[in-house]
Amino acid sequence: MNILAVDTSTEVMHLALETDTQFESRTLDAGLKHSENLVPEMMAICGRAGLVLADIDLLVCTKGPGSFTGLRIAMAACKGIALGGGKPLVSVSTLQTMQEPVKWFDGAVVPVIDAKKHRYYSTIFKHGERLAPDMDCDPAELVELLDGNDSVLVTGPDAQKFTPLLAKAAQDVGLTIRFSIDTLQKRDLGESLIQLGRLQLEQKGADDIGEGPVYIRKSDAEIALEEKFRQGK
Repeated sequence: MNILAVDTSTEVMHLALETDTQFESRTLDAGLKHSENLVPEMMAICGRAGLVLADIDLLVCTKGPGSFTGLRIAMAACKGIALGGGKPLVSVSTLQTMQEPVKWFDGAVVPVIDAKKHRYYSTIFKHGERLAPDMDCDPAELVELLDGNDSVLVTGPDAQKFTPLLAKAAQDVGLTIRFSIDTLQKRDLGESLIQLGRLQLEQKGADDIGEGPVYIRKSDAEIALEEKFRQGK
């Protein structure tokens, strides 16, 4: 099976291609230029394996949380290829993908993405099992769910920024937790994307083509519109 997986939910683009005989994973840190780079990179990684996009049997992308625009870019590209070729598409949680490479950690794993406005997209896993839903939270809200854990590994692109805030929140409520930081913030997620995508196809089947990204926060436009309605404008 030829599986092509992509993630553009943060500033770092992840691509991976697995065939019956080859595997390539690529991480591209080019800022928020995913709309320019994604399709050429998808074609290039296929070309190096002697394939074209029509040869792909399964497409995998992340569904969120993450950058609203970034999520739409990857999903739109994958949907176009899936529809054009009649191929299945599966979308997986961005945060679950981030915890997959470090699920060996003997404690709680907290993947984190800076959601701006002093908020973070995060959740909690332990030994690969989810303990909380994907959340739009601040450190104090998340630390309440870590009660009972002696050790926590914080991973993801914003682990270094978030960990001191989480440790301070734990201290404020009297929790004694040993926090560690996954220093590989731009960790290659290609293998995780492929593994989770294949597993989801086996267990749940392909996404409905009408499904879209999962947003756990309202967009600025939605918030502004609600505020206008509240003010009667």
